[in-house]
Amino acid sequence: MKILLCNVSKKYETRAHDYLGLFYLAGALEAAGFEPLVFHGKPEDLIEQVKQNQPDAVGFSCDFDNVSLIADLSRKIKKGWEIPVIVGGPQSIGLDGQFLKESQADYILRGEAEVSLPLLLKAVLKEEGELSEISGLAMIRDGVFTVAPPEIIKDLDALPLPAYHASLHIDHAYGKLIFTGRGCPYQCAYCAPSPGKQQVRLRSIPLVLEEIKLNLENNPELKYIIIMDDAFTLSRERIEEFCRGMREIRQDRDLVWYCECHVGRIKNWMDILPTMIDAGLVRLQIGIESGDQQVIDQYNKHVKIDDIVEFVTYAAACGLTQIATNFIVGGPAESPGATATLIKTLIDRAPGIIDIITGFLRAYPGTEIMDNPEKFNLVLHDQSGRLSGDDYPFVTPVGCSQDQIMNMRQELNKVIRQSMQNKIKNHALKNEVVQKQFNAALKYGIRSRWFEEIAANPRAYEYYYVLYLNEGQAFERSMDFSSDYPQRTFELWRTMTFTEGFPKLDGMALSPLEYELLLRCAGKRSLAEIEVELYEHFGGPYHDPAEFHGKLVDLLDQFDFKYWLTHFVI
Repeated sequence: MKILLCNVSKKYETRAHDYLGLFYLAGALEAAGFEPLVFHGKPEDLIEQVKQNQPDAVGFSCDFDNVSLIADLSRKIKKGWEIPVIVGGPQSIGLDGQFLKESQADYILRGEAEVSLPLLLKAVLKEEGELSEISGLAMIRDGVFTVAPPEIIKDLDALPLPAYHASLHIDHAYGKLIFTGRGCPYQCAYCAPSPGKQQVRLRSIPLVLEEIKLNLENNPELKYIIIMDDAFTLSRERIEEFCRGMREIRQDRDLVWYCECHVGRIKNWMDILPTMIDAGLVRLQIGIESGDQQVIDQYNKHVKIDDIVEFVTYAAACGLTQIATNFIVGGPAESPGATATLIKTLIDRAPGIIDIITGFLRAYPGTEIMDNPEKFNLVLHDQSGRLSGDDYPFVTPVGCSQDQIMNMRQELNKVIRQSMQNKIKNHALKNEVVQKQFNAALKYGIRSRWFEEIAANPRAYEYYYVLYLNEGQAFERSMDFSSDYPQRTFELWRTMTFTEGFPKLDGMALSPLEYELLLRCAGKRSLAEIEVELYEHFGGPYHDPAEFHGKLVDLLDQFDFKYWLTHFVI
């Protein structure tokens, strides 16, 4: 029997995601004797897949953004085909009998479904077993909405590996996402509390490494894996075991990885970071959410701002390529300027490394914020979550309008961008740090906000790109002029203007010496040759060639600072 498992969204391209949970379910269904098919893509393409494959049942993964899409698609499927429709996923805990009536879906399945979904399908399609025995099942029976306690799977090693071969997207390569465990010991007030979330269960590291090796075998282009765990860094010993395995894998394949980290837990053994970096860690996510300690405490995050600053400083010093973090806008009222101040501090401590984004607060079903917004002095404007998206706040502090919250986020993003652009403009980033960002973006496809901001500065981008390609190097005052060949990073005709009767570049007027020096920096002549020629024309005011040489070095230093030149040695 064919079972079509679906994740639908209008926001993302099919190629962008693995939808790992669907493939774990597909593996479980296959082990139970079903033929799973996995679709992830746009809603307009799903009905055609139903027509082509004629499944015996359809299952949807429901999240915050696609509730309405699923309701509409469910009605269409029920109208065209007499087959069961099942809705699960992280948002399923917020769905009720009203949703079943509106969508005409048959069942809601809450919690981890690798065990319960096969049992439900056997009961519905094969008349094997009783619906009353299925964990996490919510349905309307005799006009009454009933809910059974969800399934929490304790032995994750017993689950089949993801069945990527069940995908309907033959042009998509999988294996980028991986779980090493489920659950999280923390209870942050804003975090969606899916069933089992607070029960940490871990897979054995040898099995995790086996899955990674299998993914590498099936996907020759795989260079970057994302560990999806909320609690990957809970145990130093487990991290060390994973890193030993990754170092072995990296002897044969160039593979880097990402994980999340709770600073409050890892602060006592931060010295594990060099081990993780040596094993391929390239991007690390930490939770901050606010620059106000009182707000962080309200969120129940169990972390101190001083520890965050210390950790970020240490991680940057260790050579970590990217530290990702997020700040929430629209949460409990903060001290004015607290978050902006922390953002500037972090950018000063880890320039070119700390990767900061912002997001509006969401009230997920089952969270303290959804259940008791008054505790946080918040107002919910869309409790169903069906009217709002990521681009508009539906939670605000008491006394603040939604427009004010949007303006707060705009202002905070200005602080982030201006701080980053100032670092770039003032040449405050170490070349080796920028080269790591280029390597992450161009080799592994991990584009940080720093890379994007550098790309928005044409001079800086061309300069660093030449350095990345190893086709040039930064200017050093001690360079040997006889073997150094300067090369402009731009084309003069595109960038230089004479509209005011004199040469201007990037809004700056050039002296005759500066202009003639730039003309000669075409990568064809050594600095020694250029110096001799320029001294003949401009050496008069200088006491001797040594003084002129010092002036030339100063100009070249300035040109390098403005990202106008790179140099190569012959």
